[in-house]
Amino acid sequence: MTTLNRDTIRYLTQLSRIACSEAEQESLLADLQKILSYIEKLNEIDTENVTPCNHVLQDIMNVCREDEVGKTLPREEFLANAPDKTGGYIRVPTVIKKS
Repeated sequence: MTTLNRDTIRYLTQLSRIACSEAEQESLLADLQKILSYIEKLNEIDTENVTPCNHVLQDIMNVCREDEVGKTLPREEFLANAPDKTGGYIRVPTVIKKS
């Protein structure tokens, strides 16, 4: 199992440019040690006869329906419900402003 120590945590925080106090480094060390011990447990699992796959849902087919043109509302009817309209279109608040 890979062992972590304070020097390793200090190096990793410096490398990733994360400012951590001593208490945060201790917490991070404890969390990373738990993660590594869990991964070691996963490595103990026998996967000899398990076929590799790209994802767990390989045999699922796309169940979406084809797009079909259906009945639409007349423009006047859906514009009647719009709080603000301009020139036959629904007017919305500006999202992107030019600088």
